[in-house]
Amino acid sequence: MNALKISAVAREGVAAITGHQPELVSRCEPSDRGWQVQVELVDTKARITENDVMATYQLNYDARGRLLSYERTRRYPRGKNGGTFAA
Repeated sequence: MNALKISAVAREGVAAITGHQPELVSRCEPSDRGWQVQVELVDTKARITENDVMATYQLNYDARGRLLSYERTRRYPRGKNGGTFAA
């Protein structure tokens, strides 16, 4: 399993878990157990796109690409990566 393939698996996985299509994979790196991937998506859609609330999900996979765990790690207003909301 390489970074490109596990990124695609993570995008599909977070869509299945949340029911929302991901915007992007913001991090993908090997870990001691396999892979750790962060995916960004619209958590709460607003009438005006700039007011959307985004969410970051961290997904952990084994070396074969099986999902071990996932967690929503943060929420933030679109375009304001420095600000955070409670997860």
